[in-house]
Amino acid sequence: MRFVCDEMLKRLGQWLRVAGYDVLILADGSVDRLLVDRARAEHRVLLSSDRKLAEHRDARSLLVLLECQGLDDCVAALNRRMPIDWLHRPFSRCMVCNTPLDDADDEQRRQLPDGARESAHRVCWCPTCRQLFWHGSHVDRMHERLERWHSDAARLHTADFSCGRNAGSTGPA
Repeated sequence: MRFVCDEMLKRLGQWLRVAGYDVLILADGSVDRLLVDRARAEHRVLLSSDRKLAEHRDARSLLVLLECQGLDDCVAALNRRMPIDWLHRPFSRCMVCNTPLDDADDEQRRQLPDGARESAHRVCWCPTCRQLFWHGSHVDRMHERLERWHSDAARLHTADFSCGRNAGSTGPA
């Protein structure tokens, strides 16, 4: 799955990137028509909490409208709407620009702060924005959050399936 998020859900979009999804986050103030056109042209799911966006005829088949406040509430709303694997490919994309990360070479590793250079076992490099990413305690906390969201999604979708409410179901089990 590939996504495009409007400015109202850009934090959710950044976390989807952390989980490994390809997420386009357009600049604040981007017009609705641009969001819809990019989603359609690039075969992306459009995530928004803007009810006006649902009024665009072209957006209806692309749009997942989320009614939520705050990150955890938006994650829960998205989990209810679609089966998100929050452990898809964690930490494989740049949170800033969405580019897939590469393993850092020796020259790039030398750019790390001294403490990180000594302790980091895996260092990644974004070839587009030229940033380094390495495993630290913040990554452990982020991974714990992804695991919690993943467990919540799995419980939700297992319950839906076991109750006969899977996507192909038209009535009671």
